[in-house]
Amino acid sequence: MKLIDSLIIALKALGGNKLRSFLTMLGVIIGIFAVITLVSMGEAGKAFIYFQISQFGTGSTYMEIHPGKPGSAGSRFTGALESTLTREDVNAIAKLKHVKAVIGSIVRSGTLKYGHKAFDTSFLEGTSYNYVEMVTHRVEKGRFFTSQEEALRKKVCVIGPTVAKELFGNFLPIGERIKVNGSKFVVIGVLEKKGSMFGFDLDSMAFIPLATAENLFDTKRIIEIGVTAIDDASVPSAVAEIRQALISRHGEEDFRIETQTQTLDTINSVMSVLTSMIGGIAAISLLVGGIGIMNIMLVSVTERTREIGIRKAIGATKRDVFIQFLVESVVISLLGGVIGIALGVGVSLVIMKFIGVPLIIATWAATLAVFVSLGVGIGSGLYPSMRAASLDPVEALRYE
Repeated sequence: MKLIDSLIIALKALGGNKLRSFLTMLGVIIGIFAVITLVSMGEAGKAFIYFQISQFGTGSTYMEIHPGKPGSAGSRFTGALESTLTREDVNAIAKLKHVKAVIGSIVRSGTLKYGHKAFDTSFLEGTSYNYVEMVTHRVEKGRFFTSQEEALRKKVCVIGPTVAKELFGNFLPIGERIKVNGSKFVVIGVLEKKGSMFGFDLDSMAFIPLATAENLFDTKRIIEIGVTAIDDASVPSAVAEIRQALISRHGEEDFRIETQTQTLDTINSVMSVLTSMIGGIAAISLLVGGIGIMNIMLVSVTERTREIGIRKAIGATKRDVFIQFLVESVVISLLGGVIGIALGVGVSLVIMKFIGVPLIIATWAATLAVFVSLGVGIGSGLYPSMRAASLDPVEALRYE
């Protein structure tokens, strides 16, 4: 019997019991659907994070220094009270051989007022004059403050477009005086529209000189130092230089240096763990689906015993019968896999569109799903096919 004949017979058999065939496929459909949907969402999420980082302009040569010992948890908003980082550390790092640029940051919440209007921001940042040189957060109107204004602790302010809209409407605010946490400042610039990053509205930010922030917030504690190495090859040397310089100044390693590579590696590790968990869940579903296919194929062998006897009586070999039932098992599993892939892509598209993230289909996952479906079909169909092939034609013809 030709393989194509077995395929035609298999499709006719499945078409004759559509509901049972669909229910037989269900385990495979659910397993493949889960893999495609969750892996696609994971890949899209990872790409979205990479995009957000690249949009902010912190490339592969960028690194951050946070307070706290290596290995400790924390973010730019935690550990501020325990920070031993200072503006003097920023100046010391700027002199290192493999460092291209460095900025310090002090972040607090604040209230900006203009006349009777007020705007509360959770991101009032004191930073260095070269902030806009290190990240792609450009000034659209006016300018950023200078090194001289930072050194002289000038009360100048650069605001985000959301802040400008709320306080000034369509009026150009350059040169206007506002109050920042009760102190008078002059607006010298408005940043370009940037959107959000990880759910935070970058357009609601406001920046003042780092030295001025020390006075306004009454603190010397820097909560983050951003550093850019000369080039990619210089990153390890820059990290080593920074670590040595700060240990020499502090007497201990009470800080963490986090490179962009480490950040992306962490993201990849988390995604890999999630993918493994998803794979485990899908494997259970596929196992159940495989058992279901095997049970239904055994039932099919019993129901078609007389048919098998007739086919053997007119010349069908054991090999022909074996291939026929194995093809049916593989077709059921592959159809389930294809339906699972289609559902996974469709649901992923809807979810990604709803949350505003571009859809990324992991082709490796779809390819793997096809081969897994094929494997499940072969594994589930072997025993029923062997049982059908081993039936005695005389006994099979007597079966009612």
